[in-house]
Amino acid sequence: MHLGRLLRALPLALFLALASSCANDLTEDFAGKFCNRSHACSSGYRCDEATLICVPEASAADASAANASTAGASAADGCEDGSVDCDGQCVRLASDPKNCGGCGATCSAPPHGVPICLNGTCNFACPDSAACGDVCVDFQNDPENCGACGEICSAPSGGHARCVEGECQISCASDRKRCADRCVDLESDPENCGACDKACEAGRVCSSGSCKTSCEAELSNCAGACLDLSTAANHCGNCDTACPSPNHGSALCTEGSCDFECAEGFEKCDASCIDIEHSATNCGACKHVCDAPANGAASCDAGKCGSTCNVGYAKCGGACVKTDLDPANCGACGAKCLENEVCTGGKCTSNCAAGTSNCGGSCVDLATDPSHCGDCATMCNGAPHANAVCQSSACALACAAGYGACNGGCQTFDSDVNNCGSCGKVCASAANGVALCSGGQCALDCNSGYVDCSGKCVNQSSDPKNCGACAKTCGSGEVCEGGSCALACGSKTNCGAACVDTTSDTSNCGGCGKVCTPPAHSAPSCQGGKCQFSCQSPYIACDGTCVDPRTDVDHCGDCQTACKASGGATAICSDGQCGLSCPSGKSSCKGKCVDLDSDNDNCNSCGNKCKGVLGCLLGHCI
Repeated sequence: MHLGRLLRALPLALFLALASSCANDLTEDFAGKFCNRSHACSSGYRCDEATLICVPEASAADASAANASTAGASAADGCEDGSVDCDGQCVRLASDPKNCGGCGATCSAPPHGVPICLNGTCNFACPDSAACGDVCVDFQNDPENCGACGEICSAPSGGHARCVEGECQISCASDRKRCADRCVDLESDPENCGACDKACEAGRVCSSGSCKTSCEAELSNCAGACLDLSTAANHCGNCDTACPSPNHGSALCTEGSCDFECAEGFEKCDASCIDIEHSATNCGACKHVCDAPANGAASCDAGKCGSTCNVGYAKCGGACVKTDLDPANCGACGAKCLENEVCTGGKCTSNCAAGTSNCGGSCVDLATDPSHCGDCATMCNGAPHANAVCQSSACALACAAGYGACNGGCQTFDSDVNNCGSCGKVCASAANGVALCSGGQCALDCNSGYVDCSGKCVNQSSDPKNCGACAKTCGSGEVCEGGSCALACGSKTNCGAACVDTTSDTSNCGGCGKVCTPPAHSAPSCQGGKCQFSCQSPYIACDGTCVDPRTDVDHCGDCQTACKASGGATAICSDGQCGLSCPSGKSSCKGKCVDLDSDNDNCNSCGNKCKGVLGCLLGHCI
């Protein structure tokens, strides 16, 4: 059977299995039935805390021993073998996503996913999509996972990226023309002046689609492009200012000031374009941040906050727990072990089994438990696109599909020039060019006026070793002038047999040998003998460098905003908005990382304040 049809059929099959497993007439004898969530039974019975089974008041100890192996699942309780009574319903704890591993322990799933319970452990399936880490994605249409997990479609300046049938495509704005993988303005681009690949000669500019000696009076010369600085988004107000273009939006320049507009379905939130129907940090309205439980994640659906639990954890109220280990939810939601008892295998006992250690009432394997790795106090922290794991008592990361381990995190290697194709593989840069990484392969993008000759960016109009064409060398005593070998440079300056204009040549800016070296993610220019640079979209210029305002924690959304965090949290910048990432075992409540087991203002769930004398203990107000 096709996997998608199989998963869609799962709920119906599960329902039929549950229906057939329950007896039609429930006996009024409460012996052997599960206690309710308040640990209460009918008159004449008491709840055995070790097994959470209702037993006659006179024989609690006997019932505990008799039912230890079956946790109360027996034919005597009105349910068939293999199923148990949870609040009057016969369920199979091994497969019921609403009672997974224990009564009331509910499995959750990310958007477009379906919660499932496998052998008493929560997981999820993606019936009509694919799982990438802890999310369900559409490989056919998702530009962040196009064709495979982590395959990102990069948007060019002046255009948008999209994923069509698993292949990346770009679309250009109405005033731009697609030339190869770029969206260019044929009216001003000196490399594509009037038509794709029609480059202006060195020293000439592109104005109104034609190569000329100078720009019209109302236009400014920005590295050979004649532009109206009052409307040019990449050179807004001056040649050096590129307006940031947020995800799902387009940069604008109005009267020399930067702005942006959002695509349909997205709204402006600070410097970002946000889908407030599904953003957990802007749910229903800008800056409305949804709370995130420990071992889970915040979610937003139709503008309403919610949460999902990590794989292996179930929801008990607002918390994500493991009912086989949690002494506050041992074997079932709300089933609290007695003082001096521990939880192991979903049962309250007096001691932990051999090979496990008592950590706060949970019996865990210190060699493999990421919440208690090596010792009870060590929690392993996850990372974007990764889950925390504990291997041989040492913390590590398990990267999501499509991502690889690198420099303490998990990332893709398809577009990072410092890790191109594999971790640590750096794409070599070259003078007068910018190193690129595309599809995991290194490439070279030469500056305007330069071409790639055997891995070097050269100006064929002046380079005596590549005069007019790659490897065409001028003879002794000759110079290269205008792409031809000659005897003299005329009005230009002779710099090592290269005839150049030192007012505009980036290799000889203001004098021979003075090379313009721009910061990363930018292109240089020489204006009046002085070096300048312009950042390449989506990067913007901040304090002499080019930064990505969508992800840079020190320049989040703009040059002035630095993300901050406290209380053990890590500051993050996502889509140009500041947020935080809590360490393992901590929950995010109103923008703060807290421990729901001990925080008096957030006991067991965000916002639940304790009024008792002793405060919050193991998620209970005492």
